[in-house]
Amino acid sequence: MKFKLGVLLLLAASLQVSAQLDNSKFEQRSTINPADSNSLFLGINTLGFFKNNEYFNDIADGYTLFGYQLNPYLSYNPAPNFKLTAGVYLQKDFGSEGYEEIVPTFSLEYLHGNTKVIFGNLEGSVSHRLIEPLYDFEKVMTDRLENGIQFIVDKDNLFLDGWVDWQHMLYKGENDQEVISGGLSLNYNVLKSDRVSLWVPVQFVVMHRGGQIDTSPAPLQTYTNTAAGFTLKYTNQEGSFIEGISTDNYYVVHKDFSTERLQPYEDGSGWYFNAGIRTRANVDFLASYWRGHEFISITGGQLYPSVSSTIKSPNTIEEERELLIFRFTHNLKVTDQIWLITRFEPFYDLGNGNFEFSHGFYINYTTDFFLLKKRSHR
Repeated sequence: MKFKLGVLLLLAASLQVSAQLDNSKFEQRSTINPADSNSLFLGINTLGFFKNNEYFNDIADGYTLFGYQLNPYLSYNPAPNFKLTAGVYLQKDFGSEGYEEIVPTFSLEYLHGNTKVIFGNLEGSVSHRLIEPLYDFEKVMTDRLENGIQFIVDKDNLFLDGWVDWQHMLYKGENDQEVISGGLSLNYNVLKSDRVSLWVPVQFVVMHRGGQIDTSPAPLQTYTNTAAGFTLKYTNQEGSFIEGISTDNYYVVHKDFSTERLQPYEDGSGWYFNAGIRTRANVDFLASYWRGHEFISITGGQLYPSVSSTIKSPNTIEEERELLIFRFTHNLKVTDQIWLITRFEPFYDLGNGNFEFSHGFYINYTTDFFLLKKRSHR
């Protein structure tokens, strides 16, 4: 009890010192420049990844993800505020024969002011900027692509991302269910000065399985995860070794709206506290505290739920889940387009008294090249 109280006091004190895990180097953003009208570009997105989970608990499996992703594409801007992109996505997992995934990619993008609409392949995955209990970082390596429709507003004081990801299409008479997910990620700046900024984030994720033209006996299933909180950031004076300190804190809720309950808990909740330090040496430190009660995640990290996702202990449940996580990150910028990222993430399971860790190394390269510009006809 004294140890737990000390942890809480430490995190509370850190409030006076990017507090959630910074995944911005993994985001894949598409820009529309009016000057590129009638221009053709060749682009490439690549990610080399290695992540090793040394887990031996009954909630999350230990395993290694090792391989690369390759996404060459062509993009054409037929108008100043419109872009068409088509390419192919390939994923190679080392140690397996052939490619794990080879699929075409296609998207249509329309920009109006600060609002962008995307139809087709979305700016998904970590680009939604969801916290880990709502979105598992590992899905960058295991389930990267999303398809559907997306609305993004990106301004100095507001980030808003709303999307629908259609994961499985249902055809008439099929013995299966349609699968649809979606969500909302909103971050609004309520206070900003030279040194201090205060943001209010609200996040929501929903998963639906069902349909009216199937022959599957499975019941309609609908699950939601919701999170809300605040982010406080302090930027140090230029030239300081510690560039900034910040904290962000969330209350997280799970709710099951299914017609027949298949999960052990109908609803649950959790507290997620983070405190981070950003340094000039590109070495960042983040401390996170998670306390969940009967919480079930839809697409979140496997450490946070009260239900097991393991192969050997699939029926294990822990009504209370309490974790203290430390994250050390080094981001090495080779060029504006190339980043080398190293992470070490030990954690202590306060409920079970276990100390475990994961570590990873990533190479991210994203760029495009101008090919030609269509001449205008007079």
